[in-house]
Amino acid sequence: MALVARLFYLQVVRHEAYLAQASNEHTRKYEVPARRGELYVRDGDGTSPVALNQTLKLLYADPRYVGDKAEAARRLAAVTGGSAASYQKRLEQGIEYAVLAERIPSDVADRVKALNLAGIGLADRDYRTYPEGQLAAQVLGFVNADGLGQYGVEGYLNDQLSGKAGRLAAKTDTHGIPIATASNVVAPPVDGVNYLLTIDRNIQAMAEMELKDQIDKVKAKSGSIVVLDPSTGAVRAMANYPTYDPNQYGNVNDYNVFVNQAVTSQFEPGSGMKAFTMAAGLDQGKVKPGTTYDDPGSIKVADKVINNAQGDKPGKNKTMTMVLRDSLNTGVVFVLRMLGGDPDKITSNGKKILYDYFTKHFGFGLRTGIEQAGEAAGSVPPPNTNDVSYANMTFGQGMSVTMIQMAAAMAAIANGGKLYQPHLVEAAMKLDGSLQPVAPKLVSDHVMSPAAVADLNQMLQVVVQHGSGYIAGGMNPGYKIAGKTGTAQIPRPDGQGYIDGANIGSFVGFAPADNPKFVVIVRINEPGVNGYAETTTVPVFGDVCRWLFKYYGIPPSS
Repeated sequence: MALVARLFYLQVVRHEAYLAQASNEHTRKYEVPARRGELYVRDGDGTSPVALNQTLKLLYADPRYVGDKAEAARRLAAVTGGSAASYQKRLEQGIEYAVLAERIPSDVADRVKALNLAGIGLADRDYRTYPEGQLAAQVLGFVNADGLGQYGVEGYLNDQLSGKAGRLAAKTDTHGIPIATASNVVAPPVDGVNYLLTIDRNIQAMAEMELKDQIDKVKAKSGSIVVLDPSTGAVRAMANYPTYDPNQYGNVNDYNVFVNQAVTSQFEPGSGMKAFTMAAGLDQGKVKPGTTYDDPGSIKVADKVINNAQGDKPGKNKTMTMVLRDSLNTGVVFVLRMLGGDPDKITSNGKKILYDYFTKHFGFGLRTGIEQAGEAAGSVPPPNTNDVSYANMTFGQGMSVTMIQMAAAMAAIANGGKLYQPHLVEAAMKLDGSLQPVAPKLVSDHVMSPAAVADLNQMLQVVVQHGSGYIAGGMNPGYKIAGKTGTAQIPRPDGQGYIDGANIGSFVGFAPADNPKFVVIVRINEPGVNGYAETTTVPVFGDVCRWLFKYYGIPPSS
């Protein structure tokens, strides 16, 4: 009865599963693998490969043709250095097709052939190799043992990179090995697409070095940096630290290093959002750079008190330029009130206008569509959220963004009011080496009026000249730089308030401010030293700007 029950389970209940398994093994045996598309980056006037294919051998068997499996396993292990026990187990469990070993080099393959074992075959397989090691690791991702792209570009464009496998007819030699002749090919393989990425190899290497040095210096847990071309949305560098070598992804213990934090990690941006709150006020004509308000140092919203940063002194007739320069929380709450038409209270119409600017004008709360697996959307609370939450949003708390969203939004200010989709693919590469460019995607051609953009540009320059970005300005005398710092608290995992003593420092800006060539955003997570972003994050921004001015050959304006 037990035997009958077991047979019923295997032959009836599990019939479809075993049929699918057998079909899959049979299909793999007669596959002609497609060559995976390769990835390149810009390197000066030329290109440089960052993801290539290395052709090695796959050792496989058709167990039906293998007589003494234990002896065959022993002889194979003797020449490959593999495990005889593992080979034997796979031979005994396989049906028509069993993979015994991968990445067999040519000299070992020759020794396997010399054994002349029935049922044992070798096939060419392309294995991914990353010649630059850790360079742009999170941007690229990796290809796993099953040939599937994971993370980064490899994951996002896996279908296009993989191509389509061809198929052999079921003709084998007397050893059970498929005959790979032209007449035996039912369908030829379609190779994957090669791509040229927008990444500049030299900028990427510099960004990674600068980021690591600053993280070590301020004893931070991690950090990220993005360099963007504001005229097209092309990403020239995107770095994270800690990082890894995609050639050795199997040795990684902390899987968080696989993740491109600049795209997938949501964070509360803090005072960096003040630039975009001010943008709404300027574009709506509710405030101008010289508009003043009386700063009490703290204001009450509903049952909560909102304070300026410690050390800021109350005062009368503070201008909107001073609000950005000194990063005054009370000042951006004033802008929110003005959006609603009442300087004394927050209105539902004011909240709706701010929400529209954050989401529809600047793209916060929406995925950008950049070619990266696992992009996060961020979160912007809707206008029906309470007044306290909206007051907090004006200075970047109680909402979440990604670094790539911040970079794209700041690029819209830099280029005069056009929001481009940030992208990493510059072109598809044809077989003859020619390029098929991917056109930049314009999301909106009117984020702000030209007059409002010009005003905000000047205000953000004052932040670097005389405000929290002064270190970057001092490091680059004669250059006009615009930007805004942000120091944000980190929410507790349980959602109950914020982690004591922990912060994220960020700086997002562009240069030269009168003719922007690049946007840079830097983020430093949980520095181990005291201080706001102006001391933990701005220095690396300044270093990157100084290097980029030389790299692009940009002379000082004064």
